[in-house]
Amino acid sequence: MASEEELFISISLESYRENKSNILRNQADFLQSLKRLHNLAVLARQKHDLKKRLSKLVLSTLSEINSIQDKLPTPSIPKTIQKHETKKTERKEHFSKYDDIENELRLIQEKLKQLNS
Repeated sequence: MASEEELFISISLESYRENKSNILRNQADFLQSLKRLHNLAVLARQKHDLKKRLSKLVLSTLSEINSIQDKLPTPSIPKTIQKHETKKTERKEHFSKYDDIENELRLIQEKLKQLNS
């Protein structure tokens, strides 16, 4: 006889096998998820370490650049020439940005024509 805590249910063999296989698949999926989660944690740790290394390298490179710049003599360029050079470069950048926008707009218009035809 079964005690009050125990309960017996009759299940067909086919249903039992199907449910048992579902449970085993779920356990396997859960273990694969844990494995991937562990890999993500390892990759996050490696990413953090690489960021630290990169930061140190950038700082050392900047300090080297500053020390080299301190050793180099400063050029003496008249102010009129300096102003003239900066104005030219600004105009070139403006045109290149405008051309990029125009090219992208043409591509989008061509794609729209192809879709509509």
